[in-house]
Amino acid sequence: MNQPIRSVILVLALFAGLASRAEEVQGLVLPFMQVSLSSPLQDIIREIPVKEGDDVKEGQVVAQMANEKEAIEMQQYEKMVEKKQFDAKAADALFQEKMGSKENMLQKQTDLQLAKLQHELARVKFEEKSVRAPMSGTVVKKYKESGESIDRVEKLLDIVNIDKVYIQFYVDPKLVFQVKIDQQIPVRFPILGNARTFNGRVSFVDPRIDAGSGLCRIKLLLENADHLIRPGMRGDADFSAIKGS
Repeated sequence: MNQPIRSVILVLALFAGLASRAEEVQGLVLPFMQVSLSSPLQDIIREIPVKEGDDVKEGQVVAQMANEKEAIEMQQYEKMVEKKQFDAKAADALFQEKMGSKENMLQKQTDLQLAKLQHELARVKFEEKSVRAPMSGTVVKKYKESGESIDRVEKLLDIVNIDKVYIQFYVDPKLVFQVKIDQQIPVRFPILGNARTFNGRVSFVDPRIDAGSGLCRIKLLLENADHLIRPGMRGDADFSAIKGS
């Protein structure tokens, strides 16, 4: 094959490749969920039983403040509730046998309810000393250590969940009229090799158009159980291949 013909073929192949990717848009991967935890109280940290890289479950204690005083107070009100229950039961029995007044019975019942409220308040104070993970995920940043003090506005930990991930795009507004929630869009990640394609589901289409760029924001949701896709990665979505879910 002579050189001029070969050059023409290469140019045509280049244009074909560009045309096939004309509707591809590059986006940025974001975590499915991420939170920054802090203490609800100004306090001294007794223990942070997790480190960066640890996986945590929703509800797991990830930081413990000193709580001995609150534990004693809760036990104190627990005993008080037991005493008030006995008094209320005795007053009710006397009233039923017409040996006690209704006013005394009602007063004992009121005392019992107040004791229960005080016990519940003590329990809440005790629970506030334990900072729990609000979701399952991975600890990615630890700001404090055991023995340090912390204020309400200070961060303790950052936790992210990437069992699923979002990939966010800024696209030509014309695409907004073509996509619908739950439609499937193929996505490739160059860092993982362009041969592999992932299915992203349209989860959000911003009704606004950015005045500065003239673009519209779209988010796709991808399953990521193996954590292969990482926040911060770049991905290319082929919006020309829109199909119903």
